[in-house]
Amino acid sequence: MTSIEELLGNSAKTLRINPGAIFVGPMEGVDHSKYYIVAGISKDRVCLCSVAINSQINQFILKRPKLLALQIEITPEDYSFLRHKSYINCGTPYKEYTVSLESGDFTYKAQLDKKHLEQVVENVKRSQLLTEEDIELYFGE
Repeated sequence: MTSIEELLGNSAKTLRINPGAIFVGPMEGVDHSKYYIVAGISKDRVCLCSVAINSQINQFILKRPKLLALQIEITPEDYSFLRHKSYINCGTPYKEYTVSLESGDFTYKAQLDKKHLEQVVENVKRSQLLTEEDIELYFGE
C-alpha cells in the first residue's frame, strides 16, 4: 500500500513539521543518525527550534546541575522507536530553518506526547540559550 509520504512527497513531511514532531536524520560531527524534536516554530513556518534525543547524558552535563536539570528522560514504553532509556537534551536548542527537515535526509518518526512537549518548551525557555526575540519567534510569547 502506498503511504501518504509517497503520494504527497515533501508536502506530507511539511504538514508534520509542528511542535513535538520527532524526526531522525544526520548531525554534523556525529557518525550516526540522531532523533530531533521540534520544540517551536515561527508563525510563518520558516524557522524552527529543535532539540536532540541522546542515549546517554554526557559526563560534562552530569557534573553541572543546571544543565542536568534540562534533560528529560524518555523510555521505549513512551515511544516505540526507542531501544532503551534516552534523554531529551533541552540544554542545546538548535535554531534551524524548516526547509532543513524537508530534505530527503530526515524522516518523520512520531509525535511527542503533550506532557513531554510542555516539559521541552519549559526547559528550552529556561536554558538561557535563547534570546527574548528567539522565544517570541519560536513560541509566540
